[in-house]
This record gives sequence, C-alpha cells and structure tokens, in this order.
Amino acid sequence: MLKLKNSRPLFVGGTRYVFQHPEHANRCIKVLRPDRTGTARKILRKDFKRHLPARFLDDQLKEIKAYRELLSRASETLWRYVPRYHGTEETDMGVGIVTQLMRNADGSWPKNLEQILSNGTDPALEAGIEEFVDAVGKLRILSRDLLPHNIIAVKEDSGYRVMLVDGIGNAELIPLSTWSGFFARRKTQRKIRRFRQRCALLIPS
Repeated sequence: MLKLKNSRPLFVGGTRYVFQHPEHANRCIKVLRPDRTGTARKILRKDFKRHLPARFLDDQLKEIKAYRELLSRASETLWRYVPRYHGTEETDMGVGIVTQLMRNADGSWPKNLEQILSNGTDPALEAGIEEFVDAVGKLRILSRDLLPHNIIAVKEDSGYRVMLVDGIGNAELIPLSTWSGFFARRKTQRKIRRFRQRCALLIPS
C-alpha cells in the first residue's frame, strides 16, 4: 500500500488530491478528498440521489470505469488528449488512479485553460484547442463536463497539446452514451458547444 497521507500533493482539485507517484517520477496518483467521497456526497444531497448507494456518487469509480472503457478501444492517438492510464493502486487515502504526469517542454507544470484564457489567447493555443475539440468528437471521449479548469494546455516545441485531465467519465445514471455511439456523439457535441461558450467567457474583451 502506498503511503500518501504525510506527502504534499502537487495539486488540489475540487474533488481530488494529485500526488507525484512515489515510485514513478513521470506518473501521478489521484485520490479522492475525504469531503468528496461517495459517502460524503450522499449525505449532502437534497434530491433523489441521496437514496442511491454511495458508489453511484463516487467520482473515482466513475473515472476508473471510464478509463477501462477507453482502454477497450484505445490507441496512441487517444493518449495525446487524455493522460495515459496505468491502472489503480491502493493507498492509505483510498484507491488511487495512476496516470501519466504531464510537464511542459521546459519542465514546468502546465496551466489549465481557465488560468490561461483569462490572460488572453493566441493562434497556437487556439489551434491546440481546435485539435482537442475535434478529437473529443471523433474519439468519443466522454466527460462529466468539459470544464476549462479540468483541461490543461501542455507547451510543446511545436505548440500546445490540450488534454482532459479530470472529469473523465459518464455522469448519466443510465449510461446510454457509454452503450451507444449515437448517444455518445450527441452528448459530446452538446458538451463541446458548452465548452466553447465557457472558453469565450474567459477571454478578456
């Protein structure tokens, strides 16, 4: 079992802590924050979902299922837009999701689109975003939502590599978009439209 409790996370998200993997410098391991477990979220729900088993509200389990579904049709192309998945490991903070740890070409940490777009945009970034959006549609990369703070822009020598690093998975109670290519395409296109709107609102006028 990996010991993480006494380590400082690299990043703290709205749902998870992200640690550098103690045995693999080029990987990270994501664990749920204690206040965002399925059980914790179930207590706070005010709608019908409070009566569901905690596993239905567990974003960690949803992301693991999503990665396993992606693996069933994965190619090298997919891993350009989603960090490569290396399975799960047990930790002293619960099950951890292990993925590739991304860095910019100069070794610094990539920023998310919410951070970057609030300072404006440029042709290289716009091209990276368009490449990402095209891939989401063609590869049917399902997400709970395409939120700019869940999407990073990795600086490469040739431009930007835009990647979805959080929120991967299907939020549907009945996962029609996982089972059906038709519903998946409809859902991804709807989320892409909303993503574009969110990005546009972030760019200074």
